[in-house]
Amino acid sequence: MQTIAEKVSVILEDNIPISITWKNRDYKITKIGLHHDYYEGKVLMHVFSVLSDSLFLKLKLNTKHLTWNLMEIDQT
Repeated sequence: MQTIAEKVSVILEDNIPISITWKNRDYKITKIGLHHDYYEGKVLMHVFSVLSDSLFLKLKLNTKHLTWNLMEIDQT
């Protein structure tokens, strides 16, 4: 597993990520795994573990700034 911590663009459908763009490549999300949230100070963060074809991705949403970060990536 590789730790990344880079900003990504995420497309949502019914508040669930369905696609991400990272390094000018689009990745269709094929399965949502775990979802949890927690606070960093007063800011609510949502974490999604997802699959995209042969990749495992961990995404984090900062609800204050509405920004997404790719936190981890791994080959499945």
